[in-house]
Amino acid sequence: MPTATIQWALAILSLVLVDASPLHPLPPHAGITKRSYIGYYEPVSYDSAILREHRNRVRRDVSEASKVQPIVLHLRTFDREWTMRLVPDTVFAKDAVFEGTNGPIAFDSSHSYTGTVAEDDNAIVEGIVTKDGLFDGSVSTTSEDYYFEPTSRYLTRTGDSESEENTSPTYHTIAYRASDVVAPPQPSRCASKELHEGKLNKNNSIHLSEKKKNESFEPYFEQLQDHEIRDNGGYYLRQLNRRYINKGGSNIQFIDGINRDRFTRHLHKRATVDPRKTTCMLYLQADHQFFARYGTEEACIEVMTRHVQRVNSIYKHTDFNQDGRPDNISFMIKRVKVHNADAMKDPHYRFPNSYGVEKFLELFSEEDYDAFCLAYMFTYRDFEMGTLGLAWTGDLKNAGGVCEKNGHYRGSMKSLNTGIVTLLNYGKHVPPAVSHVTLAHEIGHNFGSPHDPEQCTPGGEDGNFIMFARATSGDKRNNNRFSPCSLNAINPVLNTKARSPKGCFTEPQASLCGNGVVEDGEECDCGWEEDCRDLCCFPQRRYPPAEEKPCTLTPRSICSPSQGPCCTTDCKLKFSDKCREDNGCRDASFCDGRSPHCPPSINKPNKTICNRELVCFMGECTGSICLAYGLESCQCIPGPNDSPTKACELCCRLPGGNQPCLSSFDWNSPPYDIPDMFSKPGTPCNDYNGYCDVFQKCREVDPSGPLATLRKLLLSDESLATFRRWVIDHWYAVALLILATISLLRHYKKKSKDQSTEEKCSNDTVPRETIEPETQVSYDNPQFNNRNSEITTGGCGGGDSPPTGCQGETSIKSKSERETTTKQTEGFVDQQSDK
Repeated sequence: MPTATIQWALAILSLVLVDASPLHPLPPHAGITKRSYIGYYEPVSYDSAILREHRNRVRRDVSEASKVQPIVLHLRTFDREWTMRLVPDTVFAKDAVFEGTNGPIAFDSSHSYTGTVAEDDNAIVEGIVTKDGLFDGSVSTTSEDYYFEPTSRYLTRTGDSESEENTSPTYHTIAYRASDVVAPPQPSRCASKELHEGKLNKNNSIHLSEKKKNESFEPYFEQLQDHEIRDNGGYYLRQLNRRYINKGGSNIQFIDGINRDRFTRHLHKRATVDPRKTTCMLYLQADHQFFARYGTEEACIEVMTRHVQRVNSIYKHTDFNQDGRPDNISFMIKRVKVHNADAMKDPHYRFPNSYGVEKFLELFSEEDYDAFCLAYMFTYRDFEMGTLGLAWTGDLKNAGGVCEKNGHYRGSMKSLNTGIVTLLNYGKHVPPAVSHVTLAHEIGHNFGSPHDPEQCTPGGEDGNFIMFARATSGDKRNNNRFSPCSLNAINPVLNTKARSPKGCFTEPQASLCGNGVVEDGEECDCGWEEDCRDLCCFPQRRYPPAEEKPCTLTPRSICSPSQGPCCTTDCKLKFSDKCREDNGCRDASFCDGRSPHCPPSINKPNKTICNRELVCFMGECTGSICLAYGLESCQCIPGPNDSPTKACELCCRLPGGNQPCLSSFDWNSPPYDIPDMFSKPGTPCNDYNGYCDVFQKCREVDPSGPLATLRKLLLSDESLATFRRWVIDHWYAVALLILATISLLRHYKKKSKDQSTEEKCSNDTVPRETIEPETQVSYDNPQFNNRNSEITTGGCGGGDSPPTGCQGETSIKSKSERETTTKQTEGFVDQQSDK
């Protein structure tokens, strides 16, 4: 066989075997990077059987719902081990309602979790166990946010012509960092500013009943006015001694010399805050487009649950009143409705067609949501100008935002305590790192914050805040925080509309003794009595004795293992025992004999080299080794004369713009004498268009998959030139092949001609005439006495009736046909006579 042919065969074989090789890393699937803004991710390995077993456990009755035990999940990704301890999360209200288009949905709300990471005291875990038994969640560390999602979420899209891939990855979960999310080519945005300005335009006023108006506005302005006036937009303003009070931007402005201090003191006196009211009850809906994207009602609820979990982690730790302590503002899901495909058959369904983003929000706002703090619609629509979300902005003067009651607006009754979020942007799926912050952003509007003005958009390496007008990737320090401008705007709205005696916020539901988590009001928590193996703590029981209060320490017990790793099983504190390992960027930690909790580890200095090519940052091995030498990480772009491994060499550049990106092999002079090294397998290369394999070559991520690779192999200029040379060198083989092909064609043509001649001769030798089924006749029918018709029989004699036992076929002949047949017969007789 010619050498070139062998080379082709080996090349094709390598395409088939490369992914099966145990030495080759699991390659990123083209569909994931093609349909989302995730620039890089890694496959995740963990034992999903643990989660499936936990999820499929036999359900107990309602009285035992709190007996769900913690889950310990071990997984590895991004060159580190993760040991997660997951405990049930209280993201659903106890009386939560789940509905679909066709009625109630049987949804188990006990599969949402929060937890910690054993290797990192500061890490916070949030997530759910999906219906497929997979972990869908995030881990927030001091230096990075990590996201874990089912792979199938990025490979299947109902109604998408590109959803069917030639191959599917073998891994069930992917992980990526917030810093791996790339921005879309066109900036995504929030349209709430335009909506709010439109609401303030003339003739767009909101007319509320006097009772509802007073409920919304009185706490701030009661007793301040001599009389009230209306502006040209129809909004109530208060007048005091002919001096007006209005609100601009994020600050209350006092015009014409009103005493600010006096007003502020009165403001705080009137706006009484109930510190126990910290929970906002949500009504979440998903339209039929969202259902089409995720396939089942349960999957839709799971995705919406993750959004609320993430928003909780942001709002709970925010100090809105700026008193130095977080206000613990949280959200609970009280009602969920998923509109499935059958909704399109419902004449009362409001969202069957395509709408602009403002029209879509108005349609959603037509329902009465007075029983809820906020109501949100999740959709999968690609709105104009890259809009990701829209919400009514809370205000002290005007209707709209948190806790707002149903009122008359633009000719119909509407609820303005609403918002919408879409997970489709410029044709691509929006990853949770972006959509979670989008929901937090829109709720910020509901709470009274406009977009951050210029003085609150610092940008830079810390990034912009949550209320920045355009979408952020979520990986910067400020991306999950509210700016001072937003805090100043939100606090008075919350105090008046939400946390006042008449506000719609509620008290948080009590902690659950028996869930294995030591919460406020508990000394310890070892679970229910049948699961508790802790002799130091009284377990939860159905009928506990009066002297054995559940979730308290037993007599003479100093501590309980449920409180932390520094307590022994005989209820004593450990001393000098190692409770946390050295992870390369953080020293080991040892019990100090004073607390059951493991003392914080001491972080190693930033820029300490770890894992050969990374450096430590805030106790995590996440930074590029370039930082250790005062340089920035970059990706080398190979030139035409560079080696094939150039793109996968570790590269750095000097800080600042327009600096060349140089390989570590070129940085040889102190203080930039970086060790010569390659990037680890899986590292992005070629400007994020590929990834490095184990052979230090940049493997391009082609959205078309293996067929495109094969096409390039066979039809590239180099391949065609090789084929041309082979034809010239082996012309005799080509000539033989052409002659053989011509011979085969001639033989086939001759054989086909002989078969057609034989069939024609057999048909002409004994002519027979048959009647089609629809022309079968009855001999008793008088119409055949017509002289222009004659009944004849094939193989039988003529006559008016067929003779007995005649098996011939009967046919009807017209007169002209009969004459033609007669002539043919006479000609046949003459020929016989001549012979």
